Amino acid sequence: MATHARKAMKQYWDKWAEYKTESGTSFEMMLLETSGYDYTKRLSDLDVKEMVSLLPDLQGVDLLELGAGVGRFTGELASRAKTVHSTDFMQKFVDDNMAANGPKYSNLTFAQLDASNLPYRPESFHFIFTNWLLMYLDDVEVERFAMQALKILHNGGHLFMRESCFHSASKTVRQENPTFYRSIKDYHKLFSNVVYRDESIGKDFCFEFVFSGNCQTYVVVKGNPCQVYWMWRKRETGDWASPRTLDIQRLLDTSVYSDEYLSVYERVIGDGFVTPGGLGATKRLLSKVTVTPQTRVLDVGCGLGGTMAYLVKELNVDVTGLELSPAAAQCAVLRLDKLAVNKGHIHVGDLLQTNFPQNCFDVIYVRETLGYLSNQQVTFEKFRAWLKPGGHLLLSDYCLGNRELTEPLTSFIESEGLQPVSVATWTEMLQKVGFASVQTFNTSEESLTETREALNKLQDEDFSEGVKAQFMSTWHNLIGGLESQQLSSAVLVTT
Repeated sequence: MATHARKAMKQYWDKWAEYKTESGTSFEMMLLETSGYDYTKRLSDLDVKEMVSLLPDLQGVDLLELGAGVGRFTGELASRAKTVHSTDFMQKFVDDNMAANGPKYSNLTFAQLDASNLPYRPESFHFIFTNWLLMYLDDVEVERFAMQALKILHNGGHLFMRESCFHSASKTVRQENPTFYRSIKDYHKLFSNVVYRDESIGKDFCFEFVFSGNCQTYVVVKGNPCQVYWMWRKRETGDWASPRTLDIQRLLDTSVYSDEYLSVYERVIGDGFVTPGGLGATKRLLSKVTVTPQTRVLDVGCGLGGTMAYLVKELNVDVTGLELSPAAAQCAVLRLDKLAVNKGHIHVGDLLQTNFPQNCFDVIYVRETLGYLSNQQVTFEKFRAWLKPGGHLLLSDYCLGNRELTEPLTSFIESEGLQPVSVATWTEMLQKVGFASVQTFNTSEESLTETREALNKLQDEDFSEGVKAQFMSTWHNLIGGLESQQLSSAVLVTT
């Protein structure tokens, strides 16, 4: 532990290891809780159950657990995996873990280990599990960890990690706290950019993003949406499961949700929204279905979280946001954090690779997102499965109009990555997957009014010429498409 950061962390945990807990064990320290054993145990049980539920089938898997502490997760992992090598850099915690779990599981081994230096052979493990680990490493150490994790994982193996972002899990201010509370974007950048060269075979490997989200236990119990988990998969560079999805994600992160564009959305459209009409349009669309505090809503393409914030704060609704862009998801998480509410789940990932439970939602709300999805038929099948019996799918998007597309508008649509179809085509697809009732509403006039208002307001604002020109071009094209009836704006409500 040569670096200053490692020494500081060692001193920090040495101090906590001496803390006298109510139970007389190290258990409460794992959550840095001082609210008593019973409260901490209930919180931990819920937390462990949730995190383990996110993992794939571990049968036949050799698993490395890093930063295991006293073994909150160790027993659950050992009951599922072929082998578990459980480690922590505090010997006291390793001893406690060994005493608690060692006698119960013959597939467990233990070691005292500093996770900033992983001394294992290439392809030693199929899965790496970490919980509250990387926030105790500095950026250089995290980059080294990511590189070494790629080295010791089998190709196709997974890394699961969970960290406190922006602030501590309990929001309690501690006088001595050397923890690194990074942003969601920081972690995504650190792991999506690392490349490991396997010289023995002459190939490069990297981490492919699978999914991430915020821990519901801490949302519900503590009103804290900033406990965030990620799943990564080791892949040969360029061997992506979904290249188009990755391209769209990068476009969203680097352009649509860049800092300059966020400023435009906030000043022109309204805080939390990226499409003209903002909150007013959201209220108008939601008025077409019944929403009560008992309603469970899925917001597909939740973006900056404006609709989620409205549903949670104003209507007391339990809402899940599904978003492809980590940059957008970060904004949504921070928006919920400011509200200090006990509802609001963010899931970041490819919709086509997402599997919510069947009969889970009362309303699925999709605003100006569907046109970016490549397999809309499969998407509708998923929506149908996720909705409860009698639930509603509420779609709002640009569609093909009554007139043939001209070359300029076709070029614009292609440059935006859109794949619009007609209202009739969507209706047919929805009926094919089992939606018995499909109501359609032409909202072209409302969209024209909202986009013109946004355009006028944009012209009065002081933005860089390049950013202003991009927005003006986009909105002029949409207005022109609607006015010429090459495009239409529609709302579809299904049962």
